[in-house]
Amino acid sequence: MKVVFIIIFIFSYSFNVLACSCDIPKPAIEFYASDYVFEGEVISKIYAKDSLTYTVKFKVLKHYKFGDEPEFISYTFPAEGEFTGHFTSCDWNVDFGERWLVYSDVYRGKQSFSFYCSNSKPINEHYGIRKSEQKVLDNGNKLELENYRFINHEAKPVTDVDSILSAYNSKDLNLESKTFAPFWIDVDKEGNLTGVNLSPREIREMEVVDTIYGLNIRKNQYSKPRNEFESVALEIAKKVKKWDTYVFHGKQVRYRTFLTFILDENSKIVLYN
Repeated sequence: MKVVFIIIFIFSYSFNVLACSCDIPKPAIEFYASDYVFEGEVISKIYAKDSLTYTVKFKVLKHYKFGDEPEFISYTFPAEGEFTGHFTSCDWNVDFGERWLVYSDVYRGKQSFSFYCSNSKPINEHYGIRKSEQKVLDNGNKLELENYRFINHEAKPVTDVDSILSAYNSKDLNLESKTFAPFWIDVDKEGNLTGVNLSPREIREMEVVDTIYGLNIRKNQYSKPRNEFESVALEIAKKVKKWDTYVFHGKQVRYRTFLTFILDENSKIVLYN
C-alpha cells in the first residue's frame, strides 16, 4: 500500500508542475510601459491570516522613472507552494531583506510586478543589473517611441488586395514555378506604405544605430527578384499602399510587417495568411 501511495503522489504532483515560458520585453520597452522603475529593499513581509497570500513592503532606494516617487511601495503576491499546496515551475517569491530592481505596472487594478516575463529581479550574486540595462535605466525617460520602427505581426492591409490579385490572375502570366515570395513591408504612422522589398537573403545594416535602448531594426533594402514570380509579386506588393495604423504603448508609430504571396496549384497568385 505504501508503494502505491508514493506512486500516486508523484503522479499527482507531476500534473501540478507547469512549464513556464514567455518572452521578456526589452528593458527600454518595459521601462516605457511601467509606472515605477526603482531599486528597493524589502523591509517587511506579512502573510494573510489564511496564509494564501503575502504582502511585501519596499523602501525605495532609487527611483529611475520620472513622476510620482513614493518612499514606500507595497505588493501582494500568492504565497509559496508550501502554504498553498500548489507548485509550478513558474513559482518565485520575494523575501524580507532582499534588494530588487522593480518594473512596476498596474495588473488587475493594482500595482504589481513579476520575476518571469519581466526584467524585474533580485540584485544579488546570481542576478544583477547589466551595463546595457543600466544605460537604459539612466536614459529611459528620454525614450521617444516615434523615433523607432517596431515589428507588427498583426497588421492588415486596408487596400483591397483581392481586387489587385484578381486583375493579375486574369492575365496569362505563364508562371510555372510553384514557389512563394515573402516581403518586408514598412509603414508610416498614418498607415501609408513607405517601403517594400523581398525578404533579404543576407544580413542587412541597421536602420537606426541605437547604442542605448537596443531598439535596432534592419534596413529594408532592395533584393533582386530571382524569378518571374518574385518580380510579379513585387509589383503587386507595391500596389498595397494603405495599411492599418499601429498604436504601441499608447503611441501611433511606424512599423514593419510581413506579406507573402504564393503560387497555388492552379498557377494563381494568392496571399498566404
